[in-house]
Amino acid sequence: LKEGLKLFWFATGKDDFLVETSRATVAMFKKHQFPVVYKETDGAHTWIVWREYLNEFVPQLFQ
Repeated sequence: LKEGLKLFWFATGKDDFLVETSRATVAMFKKHQFPVVYKETDGAHTWIVWREYLNEFVPQLFQ
């Protein structure tokens, strides 16, 4: 699975109800040496936060 993986990107707001799950998931992937990028910012599970993440993430899909 790792060999074909070009982008493994997670982002979660610090007030998101899923923040602990995201942290645990990222830790597990790092433990198994997956090249994961994790970004944690202020905010919750809201469109404003998602919009910021999409603005950063989507262009990386086309690199």
